[in-house]
Amino acid sequence: MPDLNHRNLAAQTAKGGAALVPQLVTTAQLTSAADPINTRGKRQGKLVLNTTTNLMLYAFSSAPTGAWYTLAGVSTHTPA
Repeated sequence: MPDLNHRNLAAQTAKGGAALVPQLVTTAQLTSAADPINTRGKRQGKLVLNTTTNLMLYAFSSAPTGAWYTLAGVSTHTPA
């Protein structure tokens, strides 16, 4: 398994290793249950990067109103 610390990620990618490229979204998108980020392709564990807060988040569930959590496990956005 590759070492995923930030210093080695670019070097591993250059050597043919896999890189994690999350979808870029805003807080406004994450908090809208009608936004495509919450209605199309959302699945439990989906990773996104909130460009408003610069935090990586994951979907707790695939439901359009399912919360988004930080990687530390803190619920930050619940679509309504």
